[in-house]
Amino acid sequence: MKRHGEFEKTKRSERMAIIEMIDASCELAARKGAHPLLNGCNCIACVNKRKRLLEKPKNWKFSI
Repeated sequence: MKRHGEFEKTKRSERMAIIEMIDASCELAARKGAHPLLNGCNCIACVNKRKRLLEKPKNWKFSI
């Protein structure tokens, strides 16, 4: 069984890896600039566009 300190180090390293991936995808989007949705592009803009295509829009109960 892992000690609490080792568990915290593991979680911290996992979180840092996720943050680094997000930073890299943001930098790629800034470097590429505005572009259409491309297959295999991992910039944050294309990832968000793919996510919107896969998710159905929500029907909100209230409107502004």
